[in-house]
Amino acid sequence: MAKKKTLTLAALAGMALGMATPYNAQAQDNTAAGKSSDVKCYGINGCAQHASCGVKADDVAAVRKLLGETDFKARFGKSTAHSCGAHASCGASSKILNFTTVSESECQQSKGIVIEEVEGKKVAKQL
Repeated sequence: MAKKKTLTLAALAGMALGMATPYNAQAQDNTAAGKSSDVKCYGINGCAQHASCGVKADDVAAVRKLLGETDFKARFGKSTAHSCGAHASCGASSKILNFTTVSESECQQSKGIVIEEVEGKKVAKQL
């Protein structure tokens, strides 16, 4: 009986956490007006609903080149190319490189990283 109660409380806490996520009216307005400047922002995501999937080997390599080996290992040392699964859980806090889609300004304020394709190669840059 205690196990069932614990599971029920955990489920309720998860739902409450999901509903507590703030609504960003400005981002909604920009999207509706066709002014969306959303970017895939690497290295700022928290857990679960804020993590996105699909980090390729060349994404990891681009961020490694930007940060240098020492800083990369300190921030994203457990990173490998992945399509999702357990790697999407708690990316940045678990030293796993993931991304979340946010506005360019939010990415910049959070000191996130964007990856662009330049002459057929992926290049990471700090915003």
